[in-house]
Amino acid sequence: MKRLLTAILLLTAYALPTKHANAQTEDFGAWFGFQLEKEIKDWTFSVGEELRTTDAASDFYGSYTSLGIDYSPFKHLKFGTSYQFILYNDTEYDDIQPRHRLNFQTTGDLKWNRFKFSLRERLQMTFKDESERDYKMNPKTRWRNRLEVEYNIPKSKFTPAFSVESYYQLNNPDGNKFDGIRYKLTGAYKFNKRNKLELYAQYDNEINVKNPVDRTIIGLEYTLKLGKKKNKKEENE
Repeated sequence: MKRLLTAILLLTAYALPTKHANAQTEDFGAWFGFQLEKEIKDWTFSVGEELRTTDAASDFYGSYTSLGIDYSPFKHLKFGTSYQFILYNDTEYDDIQPRHRLNFQTTGDLKWNRFKFSLRERLQMTFKDESERDYKMNPKTRWRNRLEVEYNIPKSKFTPAFSVESYYQLNNPDGNKFDGIRYKLTGAYKFNKRNKLELYAQYDNEINVKNPVDRTIIGLEYTLKLGKKKNKKEENE
């Protein structure tokens, strides 16, 4: 337990110190997600759907439909890309906007005793609809940097994890800067090789933006891995 607490403190220290130029708005939301995965040798294909709420979980924040591909040439290294179709509730203009998002990422991990450390570097591009209005950044391009630690509890199907992720702008005409930090505490329960349920608490801290929001989120995500079809010989054994 002492090692777990030490790892969490190190991850917390990883977060950048923040200064808020404007008053922060507090919000609470609930996120619910489902993901379907299929592994073929070194490749993993996935499709997912996520529903997000806002305003004390009483209003629609957005829906995220995703398609992803990951390739793992080595045991502790993975490359991936994904596409997301987003329906976003823009409260500033009081309308639902379609958006398209592309992600490109690399993830590496390292095991030490019962700890697993992973670092994910992600390039994210979000394309907004400009049929009714113009945006300063379109696509909005950001670099996301996530450091995570998991702890393997002996003889347990439950795995706790903690992560810190920073968001950095890449195409702001007024000058690039960090605009967000995410802290996430996760508890994953693996029923078997194919079924996993994750419950998480997340804190999103917006910085260096016009109307910053600090959002506390409770989330639930279910993942189903598709297995290989059994042939008749295997079924009879």
